[in-house]
Amino acid sequence: MSSAASSVSLDVNGFFSHMIGSYGLDGHDLERIEARLAAALAHLDAKRLAGDLPFYDLPYDDDAIAACKGLAAELRAEFDTLIVLGIGGSALGTKAVLEGVPAASLAAGMRVVVADNIDPATFSRLLGGGPGGVDLSRTAFNVISKSGGTAETLAQFLIARERLLAHPAVGAARWARHIVVTTDPARGPLRALAAAEGFRSLPVPPGVGGRFSVLTSVGLLPLAAAGVDIEALCAGARHADTLCSLSDPRANPAALHAGLLFLALREKGCAVHVLMPYSDGLLRLAEWYAQLWAESLGKAHALDGSVVETGQTPVRALGATDQHSQVQLYVEGPRDKVVTFVRVDEHDGELTIPGAYPDKEEIAYLSGLRMGDLLNMEQRATELALAESGRPTSVLTIGRSDARSIGYLFHFFEVQTLVMGALLGIDPLDQPGVEAGKRLTYGMAGRAGYAADAQRVQSMLARKRDDLVLG
Repeated sequence: MSSAASSVSLDVNGFFSHMIGSYGLDGHDLERIEARLAAALAHLDAKRLAGDLPFYDLPYDDDAIAACKGLAAELRAEFDTLIVLGIGGSALGTKAVLEGVPAASLAAGMRVVVADNIDPATFSRLLGGGPGGVDLSRTAFNVISKSGGTAETLAQFLIARERLLAHPAVGAARWARHIVVTTDPARGPLRALAAAEGFRSLPVPPGVGGRFSVLTSVGLLPLAAAGVDIEALCAGARHADTLCSLSDPRANPAALHAGLLFLALREKGCAVHVLMPYSDGLLRLAEWYAQLWAESLGKAHALDGSVVETGQTPVRALGATDQHSQVQLYVEGPRDKVVTFVRVDEHDGELTIPGAYPDKEEIAYLSGLRMGDLLNMEQRATELALAESGRPTSVLTIGRSDARSIGYLFHFFEVQTLVMGALLGIDPLDQPGVEAGKRLTYGMAGRAGYAADAQRVQSMLARKRDDLVLG
């Protein structure tokens, strides 16, 4: 699959025996699941038409795009910095774009900081006025929680609120102007607060889960505030949609890749999927993907209720850095991994390596090479080293790391995840394991209605043996 319009291509040669020998797949393997892939695509198409998969339509929502651009312009006129308070799906996609899009391509925008954890040392440093900190009088906060009840996000909000109220240049008269809420359009604690306090707000569309929400106001508002071309981001996703909606599994890149990953898991025991971009700016994309793949596919039960305990563990790696830390394991360790490389044809900020020491061949050979070309040689060498060891790989190549390409990759990976979920026979849209952890946290924190969960915590902790705790 390739396209001049998106400048994205998918190379799956590395799954097959003509590249990796007897450990690879052959054409018959793909033929065996082709009907299942076609059925999965037809099922997704029917659910989309019924309105059950609203994330598909996000790149086409011109009204939402315009609303985000308009509010972003307001924020830029009033503030210098926007701090995003959110976690998981409310943060990872935004961070992926902010780091993946070259700074030189950004329009005049704000400093946008994503505070996606509740480590007090980090959050205190951010809210302070020292190095790396912010001037609260010139800072807005985008509080993001679809449910409106995310404990981590509410904790951050309450601390920010207290600091704003205490700030001499903000105080009770102005603090609410510093808050923008992104949450469910009709319900939840944050929606109620927005109405009571007069916060500016944007909706998260019902039916769009956090890990699929980057092209909603969750991501589009802070990205527009930072100066990202969110229309180009959505245009990339729309182009991916034209290909990832094709009914022929062999022509549909998301379906083809999902099918091959499924075969690698079931036929070859590849229970680990490594996403390895050869670009520092795309490392956050790999982190976003890790949530998407893990939370969507790691399920105990199939759709029919049977116990399956299935999934494929995502690992993020960075080329060429992790050639010197992880690749030894990938080449010679257990045959339980499939590696997908993300390769960038044209790197921003390209540098040419100067000529020097012509009498020292181990140095002189680098003279005149572009640094980005050397990075891509490293990618190709790692790909081929894995092939020689019989390890499956694939390569996603983008022309440049920009908003359009990243938008394409978001949609491609999301559809791939749904197809993989269909092949595994699970629901890729829920996350019951995450909810279990939330209930235990609520119990420990003393939230009303969770007393039984607090008892569960105490009961489980009582099982611990002192002789197995050292120090």
